[in-house]
Amino acid sequence: MAIERGFRAKLRYRANEFIGGGAGKQLLFLAVLTMALVVGFTLVGLVLGLGIEDGFSGSVVERAYEVSWFYFGRVIDSGTFTGDSGVGNRAISTVASILGVIVAGLLISALAGNFQQALEDIRKTGAPVMEDGHFLVLGWSEKIYSVIDQLAEAYAPKGRITVVVMAERDKVEMEEKLYDKVQYQHRVKLVVRSGSSVVLNDLAKVSFDRTQAIVVLVDDADVDDPDKADARIMKTLMAIFNHPDARGRTDGLRVTAEVMQSHNQELAIIASNHRARVVKTNEMISKIILQTARISGLSLVYDELLRFEGNEIHFKKIPPVVGRRFGEILLDFPNGMVVGIAKANGSGHTLNPPADHVIGPDEELLILAEDASVQHKPYAGPLSLASMPVLQSNAQKRVEHMLVLGWNPKIHPMIKEFDDYVAPGSTLTLVNNLPEEERATEISEKVGDVKTVQLRHLVGQFTSRHLMDQLGPQNYPLVMVLGDQVEGTSAEDADTRAIIALLLLRDARRRSGLAPNQRVCSEILDPKNRELAATTQINDIVISNEMVSMVLAQITYEPRVQAVLEDLLRSEGSEVYVKPIELYAPPGQPVSIEYLMLAAKARGELMMGVQIYEEAPEKKFGLVLNPMNRQAPFMPKPGDRVVVLAEEDG
Repeated sequence: MAIERGFRAKLRYRANEFIGGGAGKQLLFLAVLTMALVVGFTLVGLVLGLGIEDGFSGSVVERAYEVSWFYFGRVIDSGTFTGDSGVGNRAISTVASILGVIVAGLLISALAGNFQQALEDIRKTGAPVMEDGHFLVLGWSEKIYSVIDQLAEAYAPKGRITVVVMAERDKVEMEEKLYDKVQYQHRVKLVVRSGSSVVLNDLAKVSFDRTQAIVVLVDDADVDDPDKADARIMKTLMAIFNHPDARGRTDGLRVTAEVMQSHNQELAIIASNHRARVVKTNEMISKIILQTARISGLSLVYDELLRFEGNEIHFKKIPPVVGRRFGEILLDFPNGMVVGIAKANGSGHTLNPPADHVIGPDEELLILAEDASVQHKPYAGPLSLASMPVLQSNAQKRVEHMLVLGWNPKIHPMIKEFDDYVAPGSTLTLVNNLPEEERATEISEKVGDVKTVQLRHLVGQFTSRHLMDQLGPQNYPLVMVLGDQVEGTSAEDADTRAIIALLLLRDARRRSGLAPNQRVCSEILDPKNRELAATTQINDIVISNEMVSMVLAQITYEPRVQAVLEDLLRSEGSEVYVKPIELYAPPGQPVSIEYLMLAAKARGELMMGVQIYEEAPEKKFGLVLNPMNRQAPFMPKPGDRVVVLAEEDG
């Protein structure tokens, strides 16, 4: 069918184009239409002698003005013609008033429609952000709530903070979820915008160049494709550090970003011109899960180390300790525990340095404390490091056998770390739905050669009672349950499968009676499922999304802590262990916290806390980091343990 292209069609096309051009053109059209009606009725009134009072003797111009004003009133206000007299005058006024009502209706409709459109635009995207010194979170994931809560806790002494969130989602939907799940709303002013972090104009709208800090999250929409997720992070960093609005000021931007694949970390750093802090969150959390599975109770230690509500690591310059040996200053801080040293210029650090290391003028102390107000008070005795006995330890790698239920990208660094930790003869049994050939390919590409550990594969659904009975999970000393997020499923689905697996493990232990001391660690993605998982008599629960949030918040608050946290999680050097108190305290004798601190250093370790065990989950089973009452003696009992930084588990 041929399209009409005549004059009328073109005129109609141009008219539609003009009227559809926005509120300004619509109002201009209605104004011109109103004036056209007034002019038309004025001409009619002049010809017919209507619209003026009898006996009017003014000039032609004055007559035209009076007639135009007369009909302008009829068009604008339909009630004015009721007092008119004469059949012709009333007829013309009635027509003018009717047309005026139509114009007024069009005007009201245009105003209402454009106002509604403006409200819809605000609802969907929002106006440009006019904030300064705010925190900007780019991307949307389940981690976002904990990130905001941890930032609010970190900056609580400074008052209420402003957090701007931008992601490619509906603005109202994001607001509803944030107001539902963010705990510390009284400490946070939340501003939400819908937009893309890789679009320069959208970044400008959230005043990224005026922020106090920026956190870039892996978006939940991309987690099924880690390389795609990391590529988006890289493009976001490029957009931030090459944006015209930040030209010449990028050195002042504090940006923390996460990547899923460890090999993408360096690429992301390059994309940011080496200015952003890029965290390999999957690798970091996988190491926490692995260490927690091997060392019962470690999840509680990391939970407090990474939360701002508890004790965290602070960088402190203490001039009076310069020139003194590290082993001499351990008891000099009544409300803190020294865990290392760091160069003041940020060029490096050492966890658990030798006791004879002399503190240099260019060095700061790494101190575990509740806040930065660490007190320095030289210790006057009577204990000394030189008088401490050194109890023997069994510092050698052990043969370990671990069962891993589930599969996600965290498994790759976990296999590599487990291979470094254990002695030859150790085994790692992997149970999940991924075909064995596909697993082998992934492990070969992303882990490399596994030299120490023998990998065993079982393909199947680990939530199946039949499969678990065949497997005999009660025979494994170590069991790890991963958040098994099959493509397209939610964190809630993964947590449900994990809890079912934990129930089957508990039932297998109960029926066999063979493994009362089996250590079980589970990854849970949603914090609200923590208590439910704990009912399965599990040793340790790692809330991975929450821990990622805490790591990102810690690094955002103090960028230098990134290297320290990464160092804590390496198999080389000093790591966090929870060891029996018998290794530090003479049997049958009361000891004090001060005694344990020096006894640990005599073994080449650093004490971070103590666990005077009690069966009370709400009290963290007696775990206390950086205990305050250090001189009062107590009698150790079986089950009590010491939290230390040490190079070996023994």
